[in-house]
Amino acid sequence: MKNPLHHLTFKLILFHQHFLNPIKHGDFVMPNLDNCQQNFTWHNWNGNLTATPSNYCKPTDANDLPKIVLAAKNAGKKVRVLGGGFSWTPVVPTNDYMIDMTNFNRIISVDMEKNLVTVEAGMMVGDLSVELSEKYKLSLETETVIPYVTVGGAVALGCHGTGYNQGTYSDLVVGMEVILADGTWQTFTVESDGEEMMNALRVSLGALGIIFSVTLQCVPLFNLQVVDGRADMVDTINNIQKLVTSHDYVEVFWFPFNKQCWIKTWDKTPKPATESEIKWGWDELKTYLEISTFGKFLMDRLQNTPSLTPLIMQFFSFLMPENKPADNVIAESSFVFHYQTSYLQVWDMSYCINIPNNDFTNVQKAWNQVVNRVNALKDQGLYPQNMVLHTRYIQNSSAYLSPTVGNDHTCCIEILTFNGDGRPVAQYEDYFKQIEQDWIALGGKPHWGKAIYSIDNLKSMYGANMAKFLQIRQSLDPNQVFMNDFLYQVFQMQPSK
Repeated sequence: MKNPLHHLTFKLILFHQHFLNPIKHGDFVMPNLDNCQQNFTWHNWNGNLTATPSNYCKPTDANDLPKIVLAAKNAGKKVRVLGGGFSWTPVVPTNDYMIDMTNFNRIISVDMEKNLVTVEAGMMVGDLSVELSEKYKLSLETETVIPYVTVGGAVALGCHGTGYNQGTYSDLVVGMEVILADGTWQTFTVESDGEEMMNALRVSLGALGIIFSVTLQCVPLFNLQVVDGRADMVDTINNIQKLVTSHDYVEVFWFPFNKQCWIKTWDKTPKPATESEIKWGWDELKTYLEISTFGKFLMDRLQNTPSLTPLIMQFFSFLMPENKPADNVIAESSFVFHYQTSYLQVWDMSYCINIPNNDFTNVQKAWNQVVNRVNALKDQGLYPQNMVLHTRYIQNSSAYLSPTVGNDHTCCIEILTFNGDGRPVAQYEDYFKQIEQDWIALGGKPHWGKAIYSIDNLKSMYGANMAKFLQIRQSLDPNQVFMNDFLYQVFQMQPSK
């Protein structure tokens, strides 16, 4: 391995995330349908979702996938596909058949002439990034921060990173291999099937079939200059347009009850990397140990003494790293995109808000709505948000069900709170619902993988785009094999007889 410490750290953290946490899916394999595990209890990573499917399947042979689909169809059962289990919404659970795709985790092919990679859907986005950079000197132009989500999951839910002129992860897709509801394999491309079909497949919520592989558009590997720093929060938001449009990639964080916010900017540069891969791996390990021990200890204290929230938030803000442009911190994009590899279990809600013609007025409103509510609730002795307010800035998407569809540019704004047991207490959940209504009033649409309360409004939010998607869904899955209770509610459909 080119960077052994980085890879070792990544695998150690992954081991903890998947096996030492008392949740997750089973660690078993089956060579055929007969060996699917029955009545297995599945939990998502955050612990707020659970399911007991009649058949929990984790195949190693791709030929078993259509067999599972046909078995479910013939029995009048549903099929849902899962990857890393990092969603907060019940997009995956079913009591029928669940298929874990994480054994399908390799690169199938790379077209160096066209800079295309075809990858199995169960490969983690972080593993893909590392392999692309090390073996092929390629990169994706945008990535999710979390390296542990699977490629198929990131595509199906329209996940995103940051980058004002970049779309979502799904918009990198130029081709896809899918197992349909009749058990057949079909390869879809823009050239052979047109943009309409691809715009349905790019963000499908798993409702069109099993994504087995995707072909993603890559670019030659590039470096990013990284600047982290604190600035006055009010000044930052008042001048957010200049900040965002002056850099290739921008993220802004605010820990409640702080006068300053934390800003990350990344800009493409032809300069060579100054950050060694060994140092990057050491930093990951150090951050992991800090979060999993000291950070967890402090956040657990908040469960018993919420009034400590302002003090701890100020301390966390103080801990955020800083460096200046003159420090010349430059690293490969694959390391920069996945700057955080360790996470506490939190409650997370994210909405995508349009930025028309570079007008950031609604972004400022959405940000200030959170700040004002946090401060007002403090006066009542309530602290519903004890983690960051976080914004990222991207372009738009052509996918019918992407929360950024139809936008000029998009602010992806999210609020997080540590809760320790999967969901916030009821009075704190009311806070999330209030913020959600504020953001919906600004035209926002929710991230499909994070907390959503106004599920019944989603069909109207998407309007004609939802209608186009549902028409294609009906053509590909007329018997509703790939549906579950959440999708019936989203699509406002009734189960077929």
